[in-house]
Amino acid sequence: MLSVKNISYLYAILICISLCGCSTRSNPELISPYSDQIQNILETSGSNRAELEFFISRYDRMPEKHQAAEFLTANLPPSDRASLTAAQLAENLDYAFLARESTPWGKNISWTDFLHYVLPHRVSQEKTSPWRKTFYNELLPLVSTCASMEDAVLAVNRWCFSKTGFKSTQRWDQNPLMTINRGWGRCEEAVILTVCALRSIGIPARQAMVPAWQHSNDNHTWTEVKVGGRWHYIESANPDYGLDHAWFSGSVRKAPLVVSYAYGQVASTEYPVLGRPFGCTLINTTSRYAPACKTEIQVMDFKGKPLADTKVFFSVLNYASFRPVAVKKTDNNGRAQITLGPGSVLISAADGNNSAYSGSIWIPGEKKTRDNTLLRLHPGNLPVGSISFRFDYKDTIKIQTPPKNSEGARKAEFDSIRNVRLRKFEGMKKAAENFSEDYSTIINKAGLNTPQVTAAIDSCPDENLNSLLVSISAMPVADLLNIRADELLTNARLSDIARRHADAAGIRYGDEIFQQYVLNPRIMYEQQSNWRKILFDKFQRGNTIKLPSTLRLLAEFNSGITSVERGPLGDSISPLSLLDTRKASTDSEICIFNTAVLRSAGIPARYLDEQGWIEFYDGKKWQPFYPQHPDQTGNCNATEESRAFYGPWQGLKFKLTSFENTKKTPQYFKDFSVSQLQDSATFSLIEKTVNGKLDPINKTWEISTPHGNYFLITVERNKKNEPAINVHKIGK
Repeated sequence: MLSVKNISYLYAILICISLCGCSTRSNPELISPYSDQIQNILETSGSNRAELEFFISRYDRMPEKHQAAEFLTANLPPSDRASLTAAQLAENLDYAFLARESTPWGKNISWTDFLHYVLPHRVSQEKTSPWRKTFYNELLPLVSTCASMEDAVLAVNRWCFSKTGFKSTQRWDQNPLMTINRGWGRCEEAVILTVCALRSIGIPARQAMVPAWQHSNDNHTWTEVKVGGRWHYIESANPDYGLDHAWFSGSVRKAPLVVSYAYGQVASTEYPVLGRPFGCTLINTTSRYAPACKTEIQVMDFKGKPLADTKVFFSVLNYASFRPVAVKKTDNNGRAQITLGPGSVLISAADGNNSAYSGSIWIPGEKKTRDNTLLRLHPGNLPVGSISFRFDYKDTIKIQTPPKNSEGARKAEFDSIRNVRLRKFEGMKKAAENFSEDYSTIINKAGLNTPQVTAAIDSCPDENLNSLLVSISAMPVADLLNIRADELLTNARLSDIARRHADAAGIRYGDEIFQQYVLNPRIMYEQQSNWRKILFDKFQRGNTIKLPSTLRLLAEFNSGITSVERGPLGDSISPLSLLDTRKASTDSEICIFNTAVLRSAGIPARYLDEQGWIEFYDGKKWQPFYPQHPDQTGNCNATEESRAFYGPWQGLKFKLTSFENTKKTPQYFKDFSVSQLQDSATFSLIEKTVNGKLDPINKTWEISTPHGNYFLITVERNKKNEPAINVHKIGK
């Protein structure tokens, strides 16, 4: 097999031959290792195909840049291939090469590392943005005086700290420009900012993460950077620590799994590959951070026959629910292997209605390796019962959390950097107050994007002003960070028009329904997009609407939607990209699109994400609409799931005995949760499809859920925070 480096040499030779004689356009397979991938990208890019073709062709006489352009294009997630212009892609590529040429370390970066860890335009699931040119222009002078690559990394990390601080945000990722506009972000958003900043000056960088802690709750993600031929870790946008020193240096020694992300398919890696989803290589770097060993899982049917090509899931107990963190497929002998850190995981597999579940525990010092696991699938098997998970072990390395620089001699320096950032936002706050005392509270949410919000309010016609102010007030902060004034105005104006059209058609509703389910452009956890005008023009027929015809148009459109593969890199396909390409990677994207269409037509709509369908308001009541089964519109008994959801729910009373003699009250999500069994193999936490109340006197909970595969999971932790877990089936 050719290495990537050898491929680049072969590629250059073939280019030279082609320029001397044969046509490269008629024989692309002769020069491109990505031709099949690129063809798939082009065929699923809708009307944006011409932009992608132009992007690649502009480098026809530049072999290195041409290969880089093809590599970038071949791994574009669906959302990017349908929306990014040739100019946007070219700016990203050209400035990546500029950083390669203009930094002392640029030429020393291998071609493979350049492609996978410098060139990429995105880090995770953020909305794409033109960050590279801006960051390069600001950071190159900063690092030009650095004596080494390591010094440059620390200088960039300090710069990121000057732009943002840590604070929890929303479920969808901010891009780096949004984080700067807001002045803070959660850990993954700090990673996105830091990785982009490092890449902008030619330093290979990537995201690494613990998908779920076991000794604590939540998860954590950080930045890995390649210096001196070795990967190191840093706490993103935090100058308190240096290379390979962070607050989590000790905690990560208990990580059940650590995953690092590479853009594209990496041919060979230092650590085992966890998976190769589209456009991404997941690298299992657990052994870089914690004691780790390989374990094997054998999957058989109930007769003892090995099951090939069967998914094996690995889940970690986090809070009071099992979080799937990895999946592997069995080989022809029914075997799968994975490297895991210390502690406990739930291993599960299913084949139709046949399933099996097993707890796997490895405590370093007690055993050299984790035991292999046999999963024998049986019909009607349920994951119920009790199990105690362990993770505490005697760590001989004993890595202590390093002291913070900001608590010592450099405290004044870091406080000064932080205060400069905070003063920028104070300035925006005063500007909003000077603009309007009445509206300053809602304007302030926009951070450094405040001028766009004030411009919208200033130019808004009186007839739409109330809708504009309501929408700004209800809009999540992340959506206000990069929205333009014209988008805010269009959303308010067309929502008011659509409401009038709905009223004329007899679909009448109050202000609360209008504001939440028509005016509101936020549907679920998708990235913000300006879909209203195009969907309004596409699905609005005349000055009035007819509900049956609108639903019929939607059903006809849905019938032509086909599936496209999406990996962990890239945001969800927006309603407009779905409209253009008729491609979706998940049912959720289809439901979000349908909800957006109905709202654009003035028909109140909401997406029931835990059910998988939407509801619309016909002027009298809410009715279900099933994008996959449009002939069942309005039928609450259309499917087994809908009958359960709209019918009487099942109930359960229970008490957590560990709380009986304490002043603490058991909390949903933290001490107990309800999960639904997905495909007989994994638990999915339920947040909305559950009702419950607590009797505060005897601390008894009473909860209810629809009938189905719902399970109550309760957790009691010992002094080491190790959990005793009980899983109980709700109902029959």
